[in-house]
Amino acid sequence: MKKRIISTCIFFIALFMYADDKQVLTKDSVNEHRKNIFFWEHGISSKLIEQGYNYAWESIRDKNLTTAWVEGKKGDGIGEWVIIPIKGYYQNLDYKNGITDKKLNIQLKINNGFCKNELTYKNNNRVKKAKLTFYEVPLIAYEDYRGTQSLEEPYIMHESEIVLEDTMNQQDFSFTCSPKAPFPEGSLYLYFQLTILDVYPGEKYQDTCISEMSANAEVIKEKKLENKNKA
Repeated sequence: MKKRIISTCIFFIALFMYADDKQVLTKDSVNEHRKNIFFWEHGISSKLIEQGYNYAWESIRDKNLTTAWVEGKKGDGIGEWVIIPIKGYYQNLDYKNGITDKKLNIQLKINNGFCKNELTYKNNNRVKKAKLTFYEVPLIAYEDYRGTQSLEEPYIMHESEIVLEDTMNQQDFSFTCSPKAPFPEGSLYLYFQLTILDVYPGEKYQDTCISEMSANAEVIKEKKLENKNKA
């Protein structure tokens, strides 16, 4: 793993470079994910490569705290990112029926750092501050070799920043968003991107790790007004 080297200049240069980055989720990368939903090479910006260890995208979604996604960029990994699909029963929403008036509750769960044990947790970086990006994608299911594909380029529905606690315990975040994309058709599908902005430094290594991350969305049901009969 990368040994710890304190460098303020590298931090600010990386942060400046991150600020100029363009949207990273594309129609092509979504369609690649639809072909293999368990192993998605383009769901991460980088990964640490060490013989005998797997720090790839699937490690952040395997419900196993002894594995983790570990970024592979030199330094603290500022600007590195991971994208996961958002599960839930919202996928019956279709753009041709008009869905911009719908509100979604999105629940995010994160186990920060490398939670294999207390030693691996303290030795490696943990995410302190992150940028969150929620993407809308219009999917269509073909009954041929094409399978399920995105019809358009992803659309950014919501962006915000969060500060994570320095703890091995699961951290929960909640967001209320509405679809915004002007897609003419396709079923709504959501992706979530976490981009590293700042870290809690590890005692031994500069690798920034996340053991688990998942997201779920549901449509917020509108409360019906009860008609009261007057006597």
